[in-house]
Amino acid sequence: MWEILRRNRRAFFWSLTLHVLFAVLFFVGVDLSRPVVDAGAKARVVKASIVSDRSLDALMAEIRSETAQRPADQEPAPEPGAAELEAQQRAAEEAKRQAELAAQREAEAAVKREAELAAQRQAEEAAKRQAEEAAKRQAEQQAQREAREAARRREEEARRQAAEAARLQAEAEARRQAEAQARRQAEQERQAREARQAREARQRAEAERLRAEEEARRQAEELARRQAEEQRQAEEARVRAEAERRRAEEAARQMASERERLRREAEQRAAEEQARLEAERQRRIAEEAERLAAEEQRRLAEELEQKRREQQARERAAQEQRRQAAEEARRAREQDLLSQLMAEQVSREAERYIPVIKDRVRQYWARPPGADGSLSAVVSVRLTPGGDVVPNSVHIERSSGNIAFDQSAVNAVYSASPFQVPSPPAFERFREFSFTFTP
Repeated sequence: MWEILRRNRRAFFWSLTLHVLFAVLFFVGVDLSRPVVDAGAKARVVKASIVSDRSLDALMAEIRSETAQRPADQEPAPEPGAAELEAQQRAAEEAKRQAELAAQREAEAAVKREAELAAQRQAEEAAKRQAEEAAKRQAEQQAQREAREAARRREEEARRQAAEAARLQAEAEARRQAEAQARRQAEQERQAREARQAREARQRAEAERLRAEEEARRQAEELARRQAEEQRQAEEARVRAEAERRRAEEAARQMASERERLRREAEQRAAEEQARLEAERQRRIAEEAERLAAEEQRRLAEELEQKRREQQARERAAQEQRRQAAEEARRAREQDLLSQLMAEQVSREAERYIPVIKDRVRQYWARPPGADGSLSAVVSVRLTPGGDVVPNSVHIERSSGNIAFDQSAVNAVYSASPFQVPSPPAFERFREFSFTFTP
């Protein structure tokens, strides 16, 4: 009860005022001083009537029925809003106040008539004053009990009305919370769908980045394999050159040995032939051997130099290929990062236009009969770069369950055309997109 009175302070004040009023009437109507009876005065007969609690309740019920009565042919009113609830509460309070004023007047008249009747009895029967005073006290106690009972019934009626008003207010609050919950759920679904789309875009970008990294790794491995093959070939060439050098040295040693043999033969022949001819021949032989050895060494040196230059060229080419592969991998990573940044920037810019489009559609939406504010539908739209809706492109992706509501949403989209859309590349988000329409 205190919770009801706390929420409906006006009922509390009326109840308190009614109790105070009955207390004042009680003390004013009771004559606490002993009246002086004039024996020569003529008793005045007063016609009085006592109003019971049942009559008072019937009067209050009649006033409430007159206030709440409607024409018989009037259709049931729709569920009242906050303003209608306030008007009904004011009407009930006014009826209650009228009933309390009528009860107050009846109580005052009853108390006055009771006082006059008591005075008449005291004037007529002075000898029975003690008995009359006892009866009077009993009547006053009965009146007090009746007044308390009437106050109790009025208080119960006030509590019932306050509870009814609280129930209506609670039902309105529950409906408002249900609508708010539906809107929050629709917004959460939209955010989840957009987050899923952004996550899929990030996954696609991540897959593209991994593919580029795999391609760069494969190219690097291929380059390393080619370099290893070239190094192996270079090593084989070096080994062959070393073998050629050893063979040349062996040939030179053999030629020197041959020269020594020829020299010994020449000496032997010189001993047999003339010293001059033998010496000349030996000189020519030595010069020819030295010439041949010099030519062989020069040829081997030129071959080694040529192979060294070829090896250096292959190493420079391998280094250049590694540098180009690293540069291509770096450019691929930079391109992936730039693509991700541009996609996020385009997504953020596009998200600023979604609420604007929704608000414009709501401005052109006409509520169909029988549709309430808790319905929602997912609408698919195709737009041109100028913001115009492509003819026959609007359709319902997820129905609200109310055909009239779905058609009203489609009509509102066509009526709201053209829309404000971003410039490319952010416009690609709106070339064909979907949004959740809620009133």
